[in-house]
Amino acid sequence: MLFQFLLATIHFIKKRGLQMLVGNSHYLPNSRIKQEMSLHARKRGCQRGISQGAATLVVAFGEKQYDKRGGVRYLMTEKALENLRRVVGNSQKVDALAGVYAVVSATDSTIITLAHRQI
Repeated sequence: MLFQFLLATIHFIKKRGLQMLVGNSHYLPNSRIKQEMSLHARKRGCQRGISQGAATLVVAFGEKQYDKRGGVRYLMTEKALENLRRVVGNSQKVDALAGVYAVVSATDSTIITLAHRQI
């Protein structure tokens, strides 16, 4: 079901004439850099109910923050969720991404871990 959601997102972006160089969900938007997930990130994503497709959306739409330890954190804030809703519309899947963040290596764009923000 999430795969269909991602396909609809890609279709919407292409229909609107927005730039998207590669349609593969393993690549960053507007880039030809392959988005890798570490074993730790895959394990944590499974434990926390965050799919690889959701991780790609978090990296694409999340607010970027440097963690001062060699990583970049992409957090799905309310502003990031609004941007995602503009692209794909309002749905429960979008709402489920609230507070999710991904930590990405600053050197090679590998997703290091996935989690939900503690409030």
